[in-house]
Amino acid sequence: MADYDRSTGAPWSAADLEQLRILAAEGTAPSVIAVQLDRSEEAIAHRAAQDGISLPPASLNPYDPDTLDR
Repeated sequence: MADYDRSTGAPWSAADLEQLRILAAEGTAPSVIAVQLDRSEEAIAHRAAQDGISLPPASLNPYDPDTLDR
């Protein structure tokens, strides 16, 4: 049996949704949320849009050296 891969459209659990809400409210970049939830950035953006969750712009990625001085 193949290893389970979260990026294949697995349903979102209540805990996943709560973590998405918390991380978005903290201003965490979508790319970082994707890593923490083990999902694609597209999945994060799609689910956030479905649930009316505002995500920070991708250009404000806290790990991007070009945005550290802002």
